[in-house]
Amino acid sequence: MNIHGYQPTPSIAPATSSIQDPGKAAAGENNFATLLKAYTEQVNHDVKAAAHEAEGLASGENKNTSETLLAIKKADLSFQMMLGVRNKLVDAYREVIRMQV
Repeated sequence: MNIHGYQPTPSIAPATSSIQDPGKAAAGENNFATLLKAYTEQVNHDVKAAAHEAEGLASGENKNTSETLLAIKKADLSFQMMLGVRNKLVDAYREVIRMQV
């Protein structure tokens, strides 16, 4: 099993063009939605890989328990980080909703 860390987050340039006209967002543009989608897909991939490793260990295909445990721990940490980001986003949304105009 080959374990690679997460790539550094690319710097996000202010998306002034997408604020003016959301329909004109460029395909290569790094905005918050594409970043969240990419991280969600990475977490999904990690969870599926961990499930595959666990199935392999249970069926006897894979006899290396340390790789299986590493894959499961990586998936767990990825999921916990995603939940933390989600909770912060929900808290920020609630704070904005509570603001009085």
